Amino acid sequence: MDLLTSLKSDCDRTTIIGASVASTFAVVLALCFGIIILRYRKKLRRKNDRMARVIANLNRGNGFAVYLIYSSVDEVFVRSAVYSPLNEKLRQVVGIDRDLVCIGDEQFRVGWNIYREIYKCMERSNVAVVVLSEGFANSVFCDQEMDIAMQLKKPVILLLKGDVDINQYSEHIQILYRTNVRILFGYEDNELVLKTTWDKVCESFLQMG
Repeated sequence: MDLLTSLKSDCDRTTIIGASVASTFAVVLALCFGIIILRYRKKLRRKNDRMARVIANLNRGNGFAVYLIYSSVDEVFVRSAVYSPLNEKLRQVVGIDRDLVCIGDEQFRVGWNIYREIYKCMERSNVAVVVLSEGFANSVFCDQEMDIAMQLKKPVILLLKGDVDINQYSEHIQILYRTNVRILFGYEDNELVLKTTWDKVCESFLQMG
């Protein structure tokens, strides 16, 4: 009888321990999921707050959402495939009828020092978008614009025009290429096509304030 009682007691103890371990694990798991959800919501709230601040600032008439850095060799492509659709989509999202993409000469003041104008417009822009192409790789002027963006510590987003040899660009661009998500234009039926949507692109730009 004592043996049976002892065995029953051991079984009950094992059951209790197992139940305790299981309940503890469930509590810890629930806490971990709760922390992950709270962090995600906090991160999302920060992004939305930044976006709201950027939009409010743009609505007050302060600066641009984007400063485009590109080679004059790519003028036609940039104006038709990048500037026009991006500027239009930003106007829709922000809700104002003015240029939100700085494309250089159109916003520079005639007769003023070119580098001073670049600095002024870049400083008033939320992000800088670099159009990577063969022409960009051979442009000293583009390198100088990149230097100004770095001085101002602006977020720099790479836009790839087709296939590019990243090794021909500066070390800073190579690092951006390997670490950050890029805007891609790829060939379809011999035509360069955006591989994402302008809605997603604009949302990212406005959250980088």
